[in-house]
Order: sequence, then structure tokens, then C-alpha cells
Amino acid sequence: MASQPVPLLVKNGLLFDGERRRFRKGDVLLAEGRIARIGEALEPPAAGQVLDVADRLVCPGLVDLHLHCYFRGQVLGIDADALAPAAGTTTFVDAGSCGALTFLGFREYVIRPAVARILAFLNISAIGLQSVGIDRNEVGENDDERLLHVAAAAEMIDKNRDLLVGVKVRMYTGLRSLAPLIRAREVADLTRLPLMVHIASGMPPFREMLPLLRPGDIITHIYHGGSDALLDERGRVREEFAEARARGVLFDVGLDRVHTDFEMARRAIAQGFDPHFLSTDLTTSNRHVTADMPTTISKFVGLGLTLEDALAKSTLAPAAALLLLAHEVIVVDELVAVRNQQVRRRALHTDADHDLVVLAQLAHER
Repeated sequence: MASQPVPLLVKNGLLFDGERRRFRKGDVLLAEGRIARIGEALEPPAAGQVLDVADRLVCPGLVDLHLHCYFRGQVLGIDADALAPAAGTTTFVDAGSCGALTFLGFREYVIRPAVARILAFLNISAIGLQSVGIDRNEVGENDDERLLHVAAAAEMIDKNRDLLVGVKVRMYTGLRSLAPLIRAREVADLTRLPLMVHIASGMPPFREMLPLLRPGDIITHIYHGGSDALLDERGRVREEFAEARARGVLFDVGLDRVHTDFEMARRAIAQGFDPHFLSTDLTTSNRHVTADMPTTISKFVGLGLTLEDALAKSTLAPAAALLLLAHEVIVVDELVAVRNQQVRRRALHTDADHDLVVLAQLAHER
């Protein structure tokens, strides 16, 4: 994000308090690269700028916990820098595009020069998703168990802890065994990082994965359809998913274009089984329908979440789960977003460093 060169007063915004899940009207003064003051009817800065946001939302910068952005390095990777300005998103977390053999290229040629902040889960397969994305000719990265190399993955994480935030394993339909999850569990335990586990219909069933999950691990595509889905044939939450949640396992949307059954999501949310995180699972194959985080938030407000909860699940919750410490301020036509340095508060506060970027589109009527 580009740095803010002169003092800026953001006036008349609806400031989002992520902890209390509420908005309050107020102003935010940015000066010398920091949030200098928060309050009501603040005086404009001398030789500075004033932005009247007229009751638009002022909230933490959005965190997309699950997308694929190894741009030009893997066929599904989108360009995070091109997406960020229109998406109000300040942090992108790549969900396993790369493994131990491919992460350094991602780091050097995508993450390092990027303006957007990019973090990543390391795929347990050494090749990451390099074999994935060719229509009707797909070979899954876990089909060859020789690529599930624990030592190589653990070493790569230890050398790149500034960017790698967890271990990703795709337990996709048709896997012959739990070996990918078992190996991923070993790496997560060795590195003391969470797992992100992709689930789908069919074998292997979720109930067999449950003993390998720990508190803080993340299950993604929680509202996938088909067999072995979250809801049983009576439309009730299956016992194994309720047990996982009670044990501290976390649940992520991972929206995509095929991994979310909206009716299942609506019914599950009505039963109190809402996701801990909203995320897009954006790729080059779904960009035209999944769009971005604001669109995903809007969809889940339509499915039963309050706007306040949806924003918290897109800011406070993923930041706390990944212990994100940096932050930015972004100004949008209908949104001003501030990602807080204090993870546990995740609300506007004074004396925080920031970057500034002017964005174009995110509408919401209250």
C-alpha cells in the first residue's frame, strides 16, 4: 500500500468495533504515518486533507484467508495486486498453491515485489498445486504419496516463518488413504502451526479425519454439497462436525464456484453453525463469479449473518487466528478500512502505523 504523504482527516464515518460487533459515528485523523486521533468532530489538520465519508463504513482492512495467488507461477493463481484496490482487501493468504519445491519462486517473484500483503499456507505436497488446473486431465498433488515429504516441508517453514502461517492439505474426493492428512499433521506438529484441511464429498469421510485435528486447525469448504456434507439427510448438523467445533477446530467458507452449497449454508447458519471465517478461494477459474471479499460478505449477509458478524469474520477473526500484526488504512468509495496492529482488539486505535490507498467501489446501505 502506498504511504500517506500528508495529514488526512477521515470524517463522519461509521467506525466498526470488531470486538463489540457494532458501529459508532466518528472521525479518524492520520498524521505522520500513524493514526493520530479518533473521536467526534475532530479539527481538520493544518496543511492536510479532509475526506468526508458521509456515514460510510470505517472498518478493519479485509483479510482473505483462502485464495490462490501464485500469479503466473501456477495456472489458478490470480494477481493479488490487481484485485486489492477494488476489493478493500489488505491481506491475502494463499492456501497451498506451493509446496517445499515451489515456494521460493512464489516468495521471490510474487510476494516480494507485491504491493499487497501476501502470506501463505505451505502445501504438504512438495509440488503444491502444479499438477492441478488442467480440465479433464487433472492429477491431484497427493495422488503420489512420495511427494508428501515431511522433512522438506518442515525445513521450508522454518526458513520462511515470516510468510508461512500454516500447513495446507487437500483431502479431495477419491484419495486412497489418510496419508496426506497424517503427513500434514506431522509437519504442523513439528512447526507448531495450524493445519488448513480442504474437505469434499465422498472418501475419505470427515469422521475419519477428526482424530487428526487439533484446536486451531481450520476446515475449509465447510458448506460443500454432496455426500458426507455438514448436514445429514434430515438437514441437521452431523455429530462429527459438532464435535470438531466443540474441540476448537475452526471452520472456513472457501467460497469458490463449486465448493459452497448456498442452501446448506443458509440452513446451517440458521442452526447456529456459522463459519469462523469468510474467504473467497479465488482462482482464475472462478474470478468471474466469486469476485472478491465484499461480494462474499454480501452473500453471507444474505444467507443469515449480520453485517457486523460478517465483517468480523473477514477481519478480526482471521487476524487473530494468524496473529497478524501489521495493518493498513484503505479508503473506498463506500468503505474506509483500517487493519489494526493490535490483533486482539482489531479496532481503530491511536498511535498505529498505517499505509493509505484510495479505492473505488464497495456499496452498502444501512
